[in-house]
Amino acid sequence: MSIEKEHSGIPEEILPEDSGPIVGDEPRRKKKKTGLRIPSDDVPRPRDTQPMAAIQGDVELDVVVDDDGDGDAGAAVPLETKSRNGSGPHRAASEAQELGDEDLEEVPSERARTEPGAASGDEVELSASEIVVVPRPPAPPKDKRDEPSSPRPPPAPPRSAPPPRVVAAAAAAAAEPRPRKKRTRAWFEEVFDEDYLRTLPFLTPQTTQREAAFLVDALAVKPGHHILDVGCGYGRHAMELAARGFHVTALDLSLALLLRGADEAQRRGLSINFVHGDMRDMTFENQFEGAFCVFSTFGFFDDEMNKKVASYIARALKPGGRLVLDVLNRDYITADLPTRVWWEGDGCVVLEEVDFNYFTSRVMSNRSVVFEDGRQLEQEISIRAYALHELGKVLHGAGFRVIEVSGNLAARGRFFGKDSRNLWIIAEKRNDRDPTPTT
Repeated sequence: MSIEKEHSGIPEEILPEDSGPIVGDEPRRKKKKTGLRIPSDDVPRPRDTQPMAAIQGDVELDVVVDDDGDGDAGAAVPLETKSRNGSGPHRAASEAQELGDEDLEEVPSERARTEPGAASGDEVELSASEIVVVPRPPAPPKDKRDEPSSPRPPPAPPRSAPPPRVVAAAAAAAAEPRPRKKRTRAWFEEVFDEDYLRTLPFLTPQTTQREAAFLVDALAVKPGHHILDVGCGYGRHAMELAARGFHVTALDLSLALLLRGADEAQRRGLSINFVHGDMRDMTFENQFEGAFCVFSTFGFFDDEMNKKVASYIARALKPGGRLVLDVLNRDYITADLPTRVWWEGDGCVVLEEVDFNYFTSRVMSNRSVVFEDGRQLEQEISIRAYALHELGKVLHGAGFRVIEVSGNLAARGRFFGKDSRNLWIIAEKRNDRDPTPTT
C-alpha cells in the first residue's frame, strides 16, 4: 500500500494571509505526489490519498487511507507530530507554520522494518496507526569561521550633503605639515595677484554703491574734487566714485590688480589715474580734498611704518581734507580667535586658519586655496589690529583729529565697543593753528 499527499482541501480564500506554508503541503501546488513508497515489481500501486490539513490552534495531521483502492477515503487517523519548539503532540498554529514539507519525513514503524518483504524489496502494507510523522532533525549550525567573510557595506552617507571634494582637499592641505620656506618678499607683495581676485567673497554692485555713498558723505566732497584711494586693489570704489564725477587717483602695489582695474575702467569709459606705487613711498602733497583706505588695508606693516603711512596720507591732503579708515576692531576679533573658516570663491575653495598674537596685536592667517584645476596655494597673512584708543593716537601723531567713529555703515556715528566688528573712523587734517585735539 502506498501513500500519496494531495492538496490540503482548505480553500485559499479562507486561509489567513500571514498563515505561512501549510504543514504537509506547499501552497498553490496541485497534487504533489510525495510519501513513503516501498517499491515492488509485483504489487500494483493503487492511488491512495493522504491529505494533510493545518488548522488554527492545535496542529493535527490527518492521514486518510484508501484501503480498497476504489478512490474512497476511509476514516481519518490523527497522527502525532512534534514541533521544534516543544515536545507535546499539539502546538500553536504559529509554531506549526515553521515546519514545511522539507522538514518532515515519514518513518515506518518497527513492524515495517522487520517485515520479511521489506528486506527483499516487496511492498509491505502498513496500517495508518503504524505510520508516525516526525520532524526532520535540524541541520547542525555552521561554524562562522568556516564561512567566507563578506565585506561590510559602506556606512550610509550623512543626510546633509557632504562638503565639496575641493573642501576636503583644502582641509587635507592645511593639515599636512608644511616646511617653512624662507621669504624673499613680504607677504603683501606676493598675495595680491589674479588668483587673489578669485578668492574674494562675492560683492554685489549694490554693496559697492552703498559704500561709495558713505565715502562721499563722510569725506564731504563734491563732484570735481580730487580723491586719493590708498590701496585701491582693482579699483572697485574708485570706479564708482569716478562714475559720480570725482577725479580719482588710485594707488596700489599690485600691478596685476591695477591692470584689471584699468581694463574695466576703459571698458566702462571712466577716467581714473591708476598709479603703481607703494604707500610707504608716497610723495603727494596738498593735492586731495579727501582720501580713504578701506578693507583693512591699513595695518600691513609694523607700528612705526604704519604711523609713517598715516603721516604721508595727511601730507597728501589739503588743509581740512578728510580721511576715512576702515580696519578690524581688535576688541571684537579677540573673542572669536583662534578659528577656522572656509568659503567658496570663483572656481576655488578657501580654508583659512586665523589666530591672534597678543604680544604684537596682529591677526595671523594661514590660508589654503584649492582651485578646480587641482592647483593649491599656501599663503600667510599678517595684519595689525587696532583698538579705538590705539588708532586714535596714531592719527593724532600724524596730524589728524578724529571727528566720528562708527561700528558699521548701517549705524553711522554709533560705536558699540567690543560688539562692533569694524572701526570706521573719519579724521580731518588739522591746521597748524589748530589747538592740540584730545581723543
